[in-house]
Amino acid sequence: MTAVIQIDEQYTLQFQEFMQTLPEKAVRLTLIKNNLDEEILKRVNEIKSAKVKTKPLSDLSWLRERYVQS
Repeated sequence: MTAVIQIDEQYTLQFQEFMQTLPEKAVRLTLIKNNLDEEILKRVNEIKSAKVKTKPLSDLSWLRERYVQS
């Protein structure tokens, strides 16, 4: 079984103590990165490597005029 468990900071010590009561091979912990962090890093790298065509914000003035009210 695979599960993602989020532990409140205040209960971290209790959770660690509980985990130590289980047999050594009963649980395998795999740390995961925040998916949003990974996506942002991927997109930044794409932009820096010129794999993705970008437009300067000045070219989007029509968008500002249409949606932003002064």
